Amino acid sequence: IIMNNNEYINAYKKTEQSMNSITSSHEVIRSLMKELVNSMKKIVIDIQDERDNINSFSTLNKESLKNKALKKSKNLSKSLSIIYGLQTCLDFDKALEIATNLFQLYEYCREQIIKGFIQKIEDGIIKAIDIINQIMEGWEEIPSVEK
Repeated sequence: IIMNNNEYINAYKKTEQSMNSITSSHEVIRSLMKELVNSMKKIVIDIQDERDNINSFSTLNKESLKNKALKKSKNLSKSLSIIYGLQTCLDFDKALEIATNLFQLYEYCREQIIKGFIQKIEDGIIKAIDIINQIMEGWEEIPSVEK
């Protein structure tokens, strides 16, 4: 299909408009952090539910157990994927010390999530949630020009 000049111009305008509507990198990072906190909280709830309902597992059917396991692994996968995304967004060229510190904090959170998930202990994940919340608070204090 061959486009005429007006169609090219209209396609360009639509692309330009969609580019203008893309959120800033600051908003993307903030959204990722909020989603990370939400998925980590779900892991904590999953661990607590599993511990509280350990005796009722014998009465649950296989399908119910399968659904619970899928939900838990989805929350784990989502958390780890977001952390990986946050780590890959760090700019070591512009701010080596800050990027290195953030990378290490994200890595600590990742380790706590995996450890808590495997051992079914939520304490480390709760600490990781606090760390991400502190990073978000610090992020909010940066002037918008520097973000």
